[in-house]
Amino acid sequence: MAVELALSEVAQGVFELRLPIPFEDGLVNVFLFTDGSDVDLLDCGMNAEESLDAIHRALQQLGTPRIRRLVVTHIHPDHYGAAGVFAGPGLADLYIHRLEVPLVHPRYVELEHLVSEVQHHVLVNGVPAGDAEVLSNSQRALSQVVKTAEPSVQLDGAELIEMGRHSLRVEWTPGHSPGHICLYETAGGLLFAGDHILPELSPNIGLHPQSTPDPLHDYLAGLKRMAERRPALVLPAHGRPFADVAGRVEALTSHHQRRLDQILEIVGRDEKSGWEVAVELWGPRENLYEKRLALQEGLAHLQALAVEGLVLKTVTPESVRWRRA
Repeated sequence: MAVELALSEVAQGVFELRLPIPFEDGLVNVFLFTDGSDVDLLDCGMNAEESLDAIHRALQQLGTPRIRRLVVTHIHPDHYGAAGVFAGPGLADLYIHRLEVPLVHPRYVELEHLVSEVQHHVLVNGVPAGDAEVLSNSQRALSQVVKTAEPSVQLDGAELIEMGRHSLRVEWTPGHSPGHICLYETAGGLLFAGDHILPELSPNIGLHPQSTPDPLHDYLAGLKRMAERRPALVLPAHGRPFADVAGRVEALTSHHQRRLDQILEIVGRDEKSGWEVAVELWGPRENLYEKRLALQEGLAHLQALAVEGLVLKTVTPESVRWRRA
């Protein structure tokens, strides 16, 4: 049964469509930019019946039978999952940052190597063997809601892309994902922020085999650059649009600084694994997804502290350990 279509015009010729996320009590916002009989799409939700139906009904309502180009902020399933449905030969052109491209096949198509790599990664970071096997296999379920597509254009950042009747600049904002991008329109002061700046939540910033080597510092640098743009309106991928980007960036930056201070106190002078730090900080979690995110987030903060010289990181083939400098 089709759900009510959550489609609203947020700027001239720009329509926000709120899509359900299977397995979660949440929504992802995608954006349709109209240009006569064509429409350009920013993010596309998951490859799931309810989500695909909503996009098709939105196209019908807008009187735009075809998607001309699909721009994806990053390759997490709720943003990229339906890419192979809407983009490809005879369909839309897919635009994506080049650092996201090599992540797609290991994550969604040829999983075995990544599963093995993740299992080693969590084991050396202190996860018990039983949990390590479960955590390393958690990616398999997500591949069921993703249909991949080959990109037509690989972005670096700083490009201008025509979306509908709007000219948007690609802003590379790594951290949540290596090739995460925002789109910014100078003329209208619109910032399509993806998962980079959310109005209520802090996106997961995790260190893992597919992340950048220092994702937290990458993320904080991107926040500062977006605040310097001084957008009039931020259109996030989750939650509602908001105007006070400076206030929100300050809140997110302060949140991560508090987390760094907490972790530095936890590490103390005793050598610890990343898993020990995560469990002490967030407590034991029953939810598999939460366990994985807690470990990744803890490791990203530990790595940032090590880069700053506040924590010492020692590695062997069997373990990664952290202690206060």
